Amino acid sequence: MKLARIQSLHVSRYALSATTLLIGYGLSPAAELTLPKTVMKHRVIIGNYLTNAPCGIAFVVDDKAAFVLDPGAPYYAGACAPDDSYHRLEFKKDESHVLFEWGRIGDCAVGRFSTDISIQIHLKLKQTWPDIPTSYEVNSDRATGLSADVGWALQTHPKPNVVNSTEIAIDASPRHAAYIVAGIGPLPSFDGIDKHLETARVAYEENRPSASGEWGDFIGAICDNLNNSRLYSTDNHLVAHSVCRDWSKDPNTAPYFCWDSFFNGNLASLEDPKTGRETVRAMLSYQTVEGLVPNFGHAGFDGGVSNDRSQPPVGAMCVWKMQERWPDESFLREVYPKLVTWHRWWAKARDGNHDGLLEWGSSTAQLHPAILETGWDDTVHFEGAEMVGNTLNADAVDLSSMWAMDAQYLSLIAHELGYESDATEFRNEHTAICERIRKQLWNPDLGIFCTKIWNGRFLTRLTPMNFYPLLAGAASPEQARQVIAALTDPKRFWGEWILPTVSYDDPVWPQQDYWRGKVWAPVNYLVFQGLQRYAAPELMNEFADKSLRLFMRNWTAKRVCGENFLSKDGTQSSTPYYTWGALLCLIGLENIIRLEPDGKLRLNGTLQAHAELRNVPLAGRTYRVVVSPSKTELITEHSGRTVATAIGTVLIGDLPQK
Repeated sequence: MKLARIQSLHVSRYALSATTLLIGYGLSPAAELTLPKTVMKHRVIIGNYLTNAPCGIAFVVDDKAAFVLDPGAPYYAGACAPDDSYHRLEFKKDESHVLFEWGRIGDCAVGRFSTDISIQIHLKLKQTWPDIPTSYEVNSDRATGLSADVGWALQTHPKPNVVNSTEIAIDASPRHAAYIVAGIGPLPSFDGIDKHLETARVAYEENRPSASGEWGDFIGAICDNLNNSRLYSTDNHLVAHSVCRDWSKDPNTAPYFCWDSFFNGNLASLEDPKTGRETVRAMLSYQTVEGLVPNFGHAGFDGGVSNDRSQPPVGAMCVWKMQERWPDESFLREVYPKLVTWHRWWAKARDGNHDGLLEWGSSTAQLHPAILETGWDDTVHFEGAEMVGNTLNADAVDLSSMWAMDAQYLSLIAHELGYESDATEFRNEHTAICERIRKQLWNPDLGIFCTKIWNGRFLTRLTPMNFYPLLAGAASPEQARQVIAALTDPKRFWGEWILPTVSYDDPVWPQQDYWRGKVWAPVNYLVFQGLQRYAAPELMNEFADKSLRLFMRNWTAKRVCGENFLSKDGTQSSTPYYTWGALLCLIGLENIIRLEPDGKLRLNGTLQAHAELRNVPLAGRTYRVVVSPSKTELITEHSGRTVATAIGTVLIGDLPQK
């Protein structure tokens, strides 16, 4: 299937103009909600885009003026439409439960605070982006702001109580909600806010990707986490995903981490492919002339960019998966040369002994940065290796396998773009390095692939990295059988909460310290890519079920998306709101339905569960998926036509064309 031939003009499925929304209810727009008339044309960015006001509303005008309204709520990954037409978040204030809903209308925003106990809502007016000074003035009628000659205003109903020059308080009670209107130019009327927010909510909930049933709304969890992780930076004029809102107090130094950013693009492609693409662009903007895509860029630490080292090469895989959901040939053509240059950089810079297998490294010739390049910051996998020049003296089983995978996905992209000589070159690279992995990195004594010191000695501290040759397709059937046996061994990796990043029998596992025993979603996701090639459906179902339940037990209890999880008890650990934790949910989705690398539809009819998925995008179109025991149906979302059914097996066939 040529994905690029399917046109995908991704206009918002959620936002209608306020006028359209109200006419749809048979009401007069003027009577219900007075829209402001724009005095002059500005580029206005509105969203919860400030690092230190995660539940606030930020207005950025022409990148020279900025205003932020912050209700001071604790962070909560609530519903958040990609176009900011509707936001919904809940928080506790004293003994009260507060629901805050808001949405954008033109260059303004309207919002409502509902509460079950009478309280005062405090709204703080904050200083915001670097080099954009803002002054505020507060009185008993309204708050106003001035930034670079751009005026901004906030009005409330009921009228505000003045706390100080940058803070107001408004009364809310169970019988009387509190309302806000804010923005540049004339403000909307308070009349009709209820109707507008309700209409926006219904439109968003009807069209957003979601799930119900056995595992809960694991798809909505992906969207909520990614949509609430978007930040705007005035230095590069991009809305892009940050791994975590807490890692910088300055939106212009919120770091882009390398493999995190590509995973974020992949996750965002479910609902917000535009921001997903911007996130990939943001990361690739830091690529060096030589081709290295740095470990991080845009950071407020260590000089802002790490040009001595890269991170795992998952870019081509993630970009291809983004393309499979919402095709965009122009984006594919834009990033393809950068991905190719990065791929070739690895072969030039990270093959210190010139044997065709790759090693992690750093131009500093220091061990610690080289380990950071693995993405596993304190892993024990490479203990016993040393730096020789700019690389470790160890052919890395994980890097060699991911580079092989990268070659295969680049061949798919090249074919899609019509670059057949490139496609052939990458297929040949894939075949050659898989052969080297199969012959040179197989440890017959342990029955598993291992990293190998240049002198021929294997490193035998087992981690999920030892399973990575499966994702490259490098294993023979017998090798794959033995690798899967190790993966599913309850004495090593196959516990209740999978996958620990060291074997249970490793002496560091009890520490549960970062990459020494915790569960990390990107590891599960990559291992799952390997299982797709080799494992029986029953094993894939169990792997996906374990991954989903690990995520959802924490999400349901606390709405946290973990940077990692403790493999001893399944508790979220480290940063509680970190985007790639949602990859555990993506495993669940890909196990139910996905496009194979060759464009074939894979629909899983072997699940013993009840679930319904809504608005799942594939090849530029959205589908409903109904799962029942031993049967799964694929239904076009808006026409209701059943286009594929898998009964008691995994159906692999062509996705119906438009």
